Amino acid sequence: MADKIQTLVMSLQQTQRQQSEQLHFTRQLIDSLPLPVFVADSQGRCLDVNKAWEHHLGGPAHQWVGQPIHALGIPMAAQAGRTESREVRWSLEDHRTQDWTYIQAPFTTANGTAAGTIGTLIDITERKRAQETLQAEKERAQVTLASIGDGVITTDMHGRIETINEAAQLMTGYQATQAIGRLLDEVFRFFEEPMSLTTPSGFGRELRSSTLHQAAQQVLIHRSGEHYAIEYTAAPIQDGEGTTAGCVLVFRDVTETRELREKLSWHARHDALTGLHNRVALAERLTHAVFTARQNNSLLGVCMLDLDHFQRINDQHGVRTGDRLLREVALRLSAFATASDAVARMGGDEFVLLLGNQPDTQAIAARALQVLSQLAQPYAIDHQTLHATASIGIAVFPQDDVAPDTLLRHADQAMCHAKRTGRNQIHLFDVQQDHEVQTLHTQQTRVAQALHDAEFRLYYQPKINLRTGEILGMEALLRWQHPELGLLGPQHVFPLIDDTELTVKVGEWVLEQALRQMRQWTAAGQCWAVSVNIAAWHFHRPNFVERLKAILQTCPEVPPSQLELEILESAALEDVAYMRSMMQSCQALGVRFALDDFGTGFSSLSYLKRLPAETIKIDQSFIRGIVDDHDDLTLVNAIIALAAALQRKVIAEGVETQAHSDILLQLGCELAQGYGIARPMPAEQVPEWARSYHHQASAPKAVF
Repeated sequence: MADKIQTLVMSLQQTQRQQSEQLHFTRQLIDSLPLPVFVADSQGRCLDVNKAWEHHLGGPAHQWVGQPIHALGIPMAAQAGRTESREVRWSLEDHRTQDWTYIQAPFTTANGTAAGTIGTLIDITERKRAQETLQAEKERAQVTLASIGDGVITTDMHGRIETINEAAQLMTGYQATQAIGRLLDEVFRFFEEPMSLTTPSGFGRELRSSTLHQAAQQVLIHRSGEHYAIEYTAAPIQDGEGTTAGCVLVFRDVTETRELREKLSWHARHDALTGLHNRVALAERLTHAVFTARQNNSLLGVCMLDLDHFQRINDQHGVRTGDRLLREVALRLSAFATASDAVARMGGDEFVLLLGNQPDTQAIAARALQVLSQLAQPYAIDHQTLHATASIGIAVFPQDDVAPDTLLRHADQAMCHAKRTGRNQIHLFDVQQDHEVQTLHTQQTRVAQALHDAEFRLYYQPKINLRTGEILGMEALLRWQHPELGLLGPQHVFPLIDDTELTVKVGEWVLEQALRQMRQWTAAGQCWAVSVNIAAWHFHRPNFVERLKAILQTCPEVPPSQLELEILESAALEDVAYMRSMMQSCQALGVRFALDDFGTGFSSLSYLKRLPAETIKIDQSFIRGIVDDHDDLTLVNAIIALAAALQRKVIAEGVETQAHSDILLQLGCELAQGYGIARPMPAEQVPEWARSYHHQASAPKAVF
């Protein structure tokens, strides 16, 4: 028995020595590998690294052991039975970057249970740099080829076309998509020249010879059948070993038809209305500008411009005047551009301005603001003066290091943001804005769904006479009964749908619901007037008056005079003549108007005199301050006096305390609304509030 135990002990010791030797050999083997190797457990924690890892990434092994692998930019363990390969980039302490390809595979225990991953890193920094250099050279070649005035065609060794520049496309009549892959003699055809250009009697000699071949007085047949006298040179393309790999053909038009070609080329690359570059030419200029900015280590500002409310000018003054305005804008942009800039028209009232060779973002923003200032100057067109502003979105390269077409998209997104936040301003693209633009469509879709699913409600805030206590009417206010977020105010709706068709749909829904509620109150003996806020974009629709008339006809029991439309003062002053005409057309139907938030815009006697609004609503930001702010008190007093002089009613918003009521009465303002009177409430609560409302008379007191 003792002998057996002794034998077992010796066998166990022998096995342990073999395992120790095996582990020692495995460790030496891994440490001798020139590639960094790491081992991680199934939770993604580093178990061990080899010497190459310590050398390349710095620090002893114990610094890495126990650390999560994903902290190094390496994902968690590979899926069972699957080997993964990806690329990662690390920033070094000296601000350099290193690119690696890492390969990792799972390993298991002896019984097949997943134990973790083992992986290795391969330095591909030099390969990446070579790829970037090759890409830059490719872009340079493309820009060079596009900028050459002569026709250039290259073929492979079999005579099939590989590249054809724009000049060659114009002279042959074949677009690049039609020519590439065809035999050269199918595209580049001579008059009365029966031989194939790729046979020994044609350009076959250029494929076999290393000499340059020149020819003159040849007649090229355009795809349309027209003939062009040309000169051309042809030479073989040879690889590094001297083997012919193809042919390059350079040719030019030497007849008077060159003028026709140039004219066609001009129209193909320029906007017919303004003479600016079109989209095709802009794509080339932008590619060249990006390349130049990278080579010169400078910034490129890609500015997308859109005129504010241009459709309104077309509707009011006609398309001819609108076209004249676009040409004037083009002239101002062209005069502003320098030799390193470029201007193009994208279509409609959209323009692109490339600001090249800029030192920093501040310089780009400063020049964009100069553009805004110049475009905002009055335009003299057909014995009338027009005013127009623009919104500008800016993408800056290489801070925004993306492809040229993506730069344009980013600039367009920034321009949309500038419009949503007030117009006549600039906005620089940023990642957050990109996220907002991507989600805006989803949010608008959700608003449309809320309208379809009847999630909107109208709340009503009473308006009273402070002196008599009479209830004059209500203001209809939009609320969103969100199924998850609860009751939301209009700030969660209108900013999302500004200047979209949804603005019209929601606005018409509010009008329809307000009229139906007025019909119910009128039937119950309560002839309260109701005011409805109308968005500027909705009010400026060409068919607004027609649609308003149709909506009024749905509730003939309600006198149109009980409906009051509230228009923001700032929106009314954008085009006073147009607003006056629209308001008078609506008043002819019987409805009344109020200027909302009065005092926040460019309030003046001349503007107010021209706008036929019956009521002025003093903005609540001034009303709240009349108790303790002398400036607000003075301003409110002036607005009340102005309204009285022009025989307009005046109503104060934001009345929150009895002190507000007392001061307003002393100033001569008897009409008011605000939380001090009543908060907005659902329609079904209004009659009960009206029955229980008690008016507290105000004692007169001096306020000045």
